[in-house]
Amino acid sequence: MSSLDELLKARPTKQVWREVCLLLAELDDEGLAAVAPRVLAWPAQQRPMPDDWWAQWRAGDVRPYHSLAGVRHLGHLDASEREYERGEEEEEEAEEETGLDEASFPYGATAVAVPSGLSWVALGAAAEWHHSGGDIVRWDTVEKDRLTWFLNGAHYHDEPHDMQVGPDGRIVVTSVEGRLYAWSAEAGEKLWTLPVSSGSSDRDDDEEDGEEDDFEDEDDFEDDFEDDDEDEDEVSLGMDDPVRIGFSGDGCRVAAGTCESGRVAVLEAETGCSVLTVPAEEEAFGPVALDTSGRLLAHTSPKGRVVVREVDGGTVLATAPTRLSHVHALALSPDGTAVFAVGVAADDAAPAAQVVSLGPSPTVGELIRPTEFPVKISTHSVLAGFGTRAVWTERGPYAFVPTGNGSVLFDATARTLWADPNRQIVSFTPDGRALVTVNKTIEAWFLAGLTVPEPPGAIG
Repeated sequence: MSSLDELLKARPTKQVWREVCLLLAELDDEGLAAVAPRVLAWPAQQRPMPDDWWAQWRAGDVRPYHSLAGVRHLGHLDASEREYERGEEEEEEAEEETGLDEASFPYGATAVAVPSGLSWVALGAAAEWHHSGGDIVRWDTVEKDRLTWFLNGAHYHDEPHDMQVGPDGRIVVTSVEGRLYAWSAEAGEKLWTLPVSSGSSDRDDDEEDGEEDDFEDEDDFEDDFEDDDEDEDEVSLGMDDPVRIGFSGDGCRVAAGTCESGRVAVLEAETGCSVLTVPAEEEAFGPVALDTSGRLLAHTSPKGRVVVREVDGGTVLATAPTRLSHVHALALSPDGTAVFAVGVAADDAAPAAQVVSLGPSPTVGELIRPTEFPVKISTHSVLAGFGTRAVWTERGPYAFVPTGNGSVLFDATARTLWADPNRQIVSFTPDGRALVTVNKTIEAWFLAGLTVPEPPGAIG
């Protein structure tokens, strides 16, 4: 076997990478740190996670050398896409039937959620508008013939635009037709369902107990809904009023916020019981984010403002203006001292982000722009509005922004870590270690393996 130094000087090939992986697994922490810059200089797509590393990752046995893998191919949406050229190692997969063949993805996916172990993927299909809604399923990435159904598209007429899985991987939450749904990820059993909104943010709310009615009293919701508009489909479709969802770090609470009608609430994840509903007159909108313990809620307000409030009681702790004309995703730092806001720069409609530091006098950091991806986002971009994602990891915050001209992943230093000319539907894992992208293929990209360091010297 060649030395690691010789292998890394060679042209990147599958065989060379296999040999590199065998040697990387034998290095101690100091040795890995020394070689990491040269390994990470290889393009991420040429550093697929090998099967033995993948088995360790899925089992929760995450090892230091895993951080040098760039990607793991998980599968394809449907049988016709398996003809997509993947190489010799996946020829058997092209002929193999998988559980996804039972679901229908003729127009691709609109939502995806994944647990930290990546052992399965929850997918929401795009609706077939003249026929049915989009199937919502859980597909096993290990036992690939295993499919768990959450919602059959034949039973409704909409499609999900945000889907989240709790940090422990037990609960999946999404929204269709104006209702939140929570399922057991393992069994596919529906845990609870609730109406998301009972009207626009500027309507009069005369009910003394309106906070509970908005999210819990289905009869009142249906009455208000019929009064507001006789055309149920026109009001309830997810694309008309996207719902954004976020779990607390401990998985006990889940927040939901509508982006158009202006309703934000925090619920108990297991039962759907209301913890907080922000009054409509306070102009609270999605996206939303909760801190580790579920005690802090971040949401947006008109004109690019970010609001942080206590969940128990709803007291506003901070309101901060940003230089973003629209905020499409939020992430709270693990310690609850800062918010990462991602959206559209007010001056040139380009993807951008800002860090809001909380405290007695909140401060807003410099505008963060991924300069290597010079595209603009339409002010009313539905794709950017429901497809942008943010996560705050041990390595800091990351943002993913999709546009009609491509998709980009960048960090708080404005480094473009990954870009693709196609529209991608994505989900960060709850632990922030990976990003799963869905287009024709389903891929897991490892964030640590996407960071290219400064050029190093030779290995001794």
